[in-house]
Amino acid sequence: MARKRKKNEMQAGELNLTAMIDVAFQLLNFFVITSHPMAVTTNMDVFRPSEDKTANPAKPPTVLRIMVLNGGFTLNDQPATLSMLHSKLDFITKGDKTQSVLIMCASDSKHGALVEVLDLCNRLGLKTLSVISSS
Repeated sequence: MARKRKKNEMQAGELNLTAMIDVAFQLLNFFVITSHPMAVTTNMDVFRPSEDKTANPAKPPTVLRIMVLNGGFTLNDQPATLSMLHSKLDFITKGDKTQSVLIMCASDSKHGALVEVLDLCNRLGLKTLSVISSS
């Protein structure tokens, strides 16, 4: 008795996806191998020293340090209240609104105190602010 071979018949509406997957992987390999990655360092803004040796070096910007404590504030390590901060910051930054301000928050300080300092800096037009937490 002879064996009957099973025919690999596809039913209507079926699609053999094996060939399409092979082609997709071949295209993926092609594009990965032929792509040229962009150099990240060419797009970075780097300030290099000028070539002019006779020019006076620019004065580094002074940083105003405001410490937000649980019981109050300090400005450059001098105790201050919020109204004193307002008057001192207004006097110091009268001509230079690009003054850098570093706001350091103690771990036990209130969030509301930080918000008050940020609002004060906003009212005075200070835009270069940095906020860090300290222990």
